[in-house]
Amino acid sequence: MPITNISPITTGLVGMESLFADDTPKTENATSAFSDIFKNVYGQTIETNAQLQADAIKLINGEIDDLHTIYNDMTKASIAVETFVAVKNATVSSFQQIMTMQM
Repeated sequence: MPITNISPITTGLVGMESLFADDTPKTENATSAFSDIFKNVYGQTIETNAQLQADAIKLINGEIDDLHTIYNDMTKASIAVETFVAVKNATVSSFQQIMTMQM
């Protein structure tokens, strides 16, 4: 059974256009917007982990003399991973709720 996109339930609502208006550029469908957000969070996670590894190598080589930089990078990487896992868990939970809905 193929999965198709669900159309928004904004038809028939009068005067609600301002509630759904935002300054972000519009995309063709919600799937591409969510995939962009997911890719962005994943990309930031990869970047922060790469920065942490690069700074750890600099610390080993003696190019960095303070541990504050390493600690900040560790905190950023930890938060990035936690954010990515939270987004992933919310996505899986939403998908499971959708799959349990009766048609």
